Amino acid sequence: MIGALADYISTENDKFQPMNANFGILPELETRIKDKKERYTQLAERALQSINIKSA
Repeated sequence: MIGALADYISTENDKFQPMNANFGILPELETRIKDKKERYTQLAERALQSINIKSA
């Protein structure tokens, strides 16, 4: 989430609006998942993998 926020604030945008952390600023998953709970779980798993932490 911190990386997505850093990317959001460092990317030039004429209509920049400050925002809190939210799942909408994260890069999309490779496959579309309609179930919100499953989608957020997959996003969290991807984030943990990117920092080399295994989920419990």
